[in-house]
Amino acid sequence: MNFAYNTPCGWLKNYLVTQMDGLTGHIEKAGYPFDRKFWGEKHPVVKNSRFWWPYEQTAYHIDGYVRTAILLRDEDMIKKAQDMIYPVINSPDEEGYIGPPELKDFPEECGRWAHVVFFRACLAMYSYNKDNAIIEALTKHYLGAPKDHSLIRDVFNIEIMLELYRVNGEKKLLDLAIEYYEKGKDNIVRNTLIRVNQKAHIHGVTYNEYSKLGALLYRCTGKKEYLRDSIKAYEKIRRLYLLPGGCCSSTEYMLNNHYDESYETCDIADMSWALHYLAEICDDTSYSDMIEKCVFNAGIGSVTEDFRALQYFSCANQIILDRTSSHCRFAFGSRAMAYSPMPYTACCPGNVNRIMPNFILSMWTLEKDTVTARMYGPCEYVGNIDGKTFSIKEETKYPFDLKIKFDIKTEAQFKLRLRIPEWCTGTNACVNGSKAELGSAANGFITLDIKSDTCIELEFSANVVQKQNCGGVYFERGPLVYSLGMKGKRLPVSDTDFPAYDMYADKKWNYAVVGGGDPIFREGEDAIWNIDAKLPNLSIVCKEVPKWKIRRLKKASCVTWKYEKITKEFEQPIAITPKIPQKRYLKTVDTAERITLYPYGVCKLRMTVLPVTE
Repeated sequence: MNFAYNTPCGWLKNYLVTQMDGLTGHIEKAGYPFDRKFWGEKHPVVKNSRFWWPYEQTAYHIDGYVRTAILLRDEDMIKKAQDMIYPVINSPDEEGYIGPPELKDFPEECGRWAHVVFFRACLAMYSYNKDNAIIEALTKHYLGAPKDHSLIRDVFNIEIMLELYRVNGEKKLLDLAIEYYEKGKDNIVRNTLIRVNQKAHIHGVTYNEYSKLGALLYRCTGKKEYLRDSIKAYEKIRRLYLLPGGCCSSTEYMLNNHYDESYETCDIADMSWALHYLAEICDDTSYSDMIEKCVFNAGIGSVTEDFRALQYFSCANQIILDRTSSHCRFAFGSRAMAYSPMPYTACCPGNVNRIMPNFILSMWTLEKDTVTARMYGPCEYVGNIDGKTFSIKEETKYPFDLKIKFDIKTEAQFKLRLRIPEWCTGTNACVNGSKAELGSAANGFITLDIKSDTCIELEFSANVVQKQNCGGVYFERGPLVYSLGMKGKRLPVSDTDFPAYDMYADKKWNYAVVGGGDPIFREGEDAIWNIDAKLPNLSIVCKEVPKWKIRRLKKASCVTWKYEKITKEFEQPIAITPKIPQKRYLKTVDTAERITLYPYGVCKLRMTVLPVTE
């Protein structure tokens, strides 16, 4: 049987090590529910609609921990990961049901949603150790203790059923998945998938979880009508909800693509997770482009450099982040945008641990005798094709620069497909030290026949692109968005190793771009996600806008969880990041100057979308 696995190197490995030193390895620092064990322990029955909630949040962390441990190949971490999985799956009830007894017949629509999250961790462990006991236990859970999985988030169990079916070919699982999808389709389609130009008022995580299901069913049935549902869903994301940082808006509902909207850290994990299925099933490089942009910008920009604090809501423009600075219409005037190990809600401290491991595990795919590089970064991909081994060492600082070297050692012969990103304006290539003409890309990939040890060097070209958003402009080059960012003045709110922070600007940020900005790109030297490093950057021509200042409010219009309009009054005036000035109010100083923009991900305080002069 052909198989392969990926091992991170360079900055990717360093990032995972930092995760383990941070919240991934010390999640208890975030407090409840992470300071106790839920999966594998019994708890008193609490008859309310949120009883499933701590099981969902802790399962997010378990999934992230398992994947990180596997990628780091650390025996102690893997043993700890196994101890999170096996006591649960080895303790089914008499019908095969796995998990907390209180959720077995829970009447609410989300009663078994938490199982999806936990079972992803189980399948991740199976992908590492190939222990068929995991597959058997999960299969018996669905077939031995059936429940209607067609409602709201319970329908996401379709993903696990189909993944099990692909391993063991159990047709009853496929039949159940089809039954639940068809039974719940009216709700799915109404909320997400059809009428691409019509907005959907729906929770962002729920949208992304719904949207991948059609593609998963297509992969198992070959029925294109299922796939069309998923493709339409992401056409809608691109058209109506995609924000400058690469993630869809979600606070918590998806509203629009205005630069002042935010995204929930959970959605970075769930959107990139769903897109990795689309990238593989559709074999479409545009989904890989979306994943890279989302992870390298929104994902890394939502977490502090030491991976010990994160945001609940994160935004392209966020120049003040403290306990009352949230400018999101939901949670306005709260700490929802501040960096903290427990930022307002527990879903994000759990889910943030999944973003980078999932990215790394999705970088490469092997199908029969074809190896495909879907995303890029430093790593080593090792596998076996028809009993013959191969290894591909990818040496690169990508995305900090656009040069990639593939050092291939192989006994096997195979086709190597390398993604050409949509933003790429040209590709230089050398094969075994000689300049090579790679020909035109087919479906976004170039294909090489690998018959022996080979060294391939690629260098992508990219232009600096100015993009518009709601009266402002921002800049991209390759997979990176660039921001006027700063380390900022950081005041720990608590005296711990995992503090929450109040963050304030420590340099000027109120600039308007002069015309096209005349951008000058400058190469960097380092490959580390820290604004103090020597990183690639952009120099652009701007003018200061003296009267554009941080807003202070005593009263504000905002919304409830259900987005009903209300008015909030505050005991003390609160300060929030101001919107960019409209052109008719844009008054700048006379003298232009050059300012420096840095990669969005390293700018925890940032202004990404800036006003523009005539």
